[in-house]
Amino acid sequence: MLKGRLTTWRHIRREARPARAGRHVLSFWCAALVLLAVGAGPAAAMRNAGATAPLYDRTFKTDQLERLAHPPQLVVLGGSRAMRFDPNTIQRLTGLEAFNFAVQNMRPEDAYAITRYLFWRAPQVRLRCLWAVQVTTVADTPLHPGLLAEGRLTQFLPPELVASQRALGAKVAARQVAWSDEYSDRGYVIRNYYDQDLDQGVSFATSMATYLKHMVPKAADPSPYEQTRARWYFERTLRLFNLHGVSPVIVIMPYHPLALAAFRAAGWQAKLDDFTSYLRELQRTYRFSLLDYTDIASFGGTETGFYDGAHITTQNADLILEAAVKDAPQSFR
Repeated sequence: MLKGRLTTWRHIRREARPARAGRHVLSFWCAALVLLAVGAGPAAAMRNAGATAPLYDRTFKTDQLERLAHPPQLVVLGGSRAMRFDPNTIQRLTGLEAFNFAVQNMRPEDAYAITRYLFWRAPQVRLRCLWAVQVTTVADTPLHPGLLAEGRLTQFLPPELVASQRALGAKVAARQVAWSDEYSDRGYVIRNYYDQDLDQGVSFATSMATYLKHMVPKAADPSPYEQTRARWYFERTLRLFNLHGVSPVIVIMPYHPLALAAFRAAGWQAKLDDFTSYLRELQRTYRFSLLDYTDIASFGGTETGFYDGAHITTQNADLILEAAVKDAPQSFR
């Protein structure tokens, strides 16, 4: 127990002193020259990913990041609900070049490793952050197989944690990047299985019914979440941004009104209240903006801007970005 705790704190003590950064900053430029030489655009990048499938999104997006001409000035963190935040929209609203590093089932351990990686590569960049969260964000779960498989990220986690999680085997659903998925060169999902379902005639009503069937029982479960390791990494990630002079913006993501009503009827509001109270308490220690966009009215969202009860289309994603820049301008300076 003591050995593991000391190992973890050694990782934290290194946060303000990213190692071997110069070589990795240079790699942005080297990778960019290669990309220009082969003429690869977003579609080509997706075809190349398909050629080496199966591929987890953590590896795919890390590869995308290393193809950039220079490091991003803002990173989007979050799970599948955050994949539609378009870096082009962010740049139009803020002037900041962004990268969408949202990945399936992101947990604080992912966010911490990704953030360490970004600062390690480019410590001179004041990297702003928009982090999309939900009630389960700080619930302890097994680490995603895609995280455990990506050494560029696991190098920032304690070896004992990585080894113990690998020994457990895959315990979470782990979708891989599919041949038919389309991404921009800055990590934004242009098209994936939600769009394919629409093209195949799957109605919104069907998608909503499927979503509610799976999620309402979870919302109604009164069992408290185990929140030890996840909270620890959540707070360490906030601390890391603060050490680099950045106040992230934390966005509590919205639900479709039908899903929100069903969740509240099942008693889920108490979990949201606990989560919000936890975040507000953290503001006593860490600098970040907190935007509760659970209800679409809070950001001027639309009911048509959802694929199901939780996953937003680009329409609502753009509205969230516009509201966030207006409501928390200090996080985008």
